[in-house]
Amino acid sequence: MSLGAVRSHLRQATAPAHARVDALLPHGVGRRSDYAAYLRAMHRFVAHAALPDGTREQYLPLISADLRTLGIGADEVGSATAPSRDRYERLGWHYVFEGSALGARVLLRQAGALGFDAVSGACYLNEHAASGRWSDVLRQLEDSTPDPGQLGRLVAASNTAFAAVEAALVDALRIERVPA
Repeated sequence: MSLGAVRSHLRQATAPAHARVDALLPHGVGRRSDYAAYLRAMHRFVAHAALPDGTREQYLPLISADLRTLGIGADEVGSATAPSRDRYERLGWHYVFEGSALGARVLLRQAGALGFDAVSGACYLNEHAASGRWSDVLRQLEDSTPDPGQLGRLVAASNTAFAAVEAALVDALRIERVPA
């Protein structure tokens, strides 16, 4: 595949999964309950997903601190799924997580409007939005020349990652919307 073709194919192949995730928070995190649900979901996802080495250690403490700022205890953290040894499966998970840094910029502004910032309540979003790893993912996609099987694994891993985010967000929204 030529430069850009892999990313284009991946974007198209994951569009339905991406749309399902976006539809769960159609207005972002403009309400405190939506922000709380988002943080709960990201905590679960980062704690258990097959993310690149160091990602869990970098972001999980920040999400936990943000949850505490909102008065929410972080769920118990069990073992994470080990990243695949397959380059294309790892890249699929990386594509979803690092791609979310783009949306984190919008969410960071919304969290700021709720009174949270890089010091208190929006530590995770601040760090994630500032990440420069998305360009690394794009470079890896552009430099890749997957055969059909490798491309299939890339797409499948990306869709699995989106499904994990979706499941975590559905559960978190259910918790936040249950009357106390």
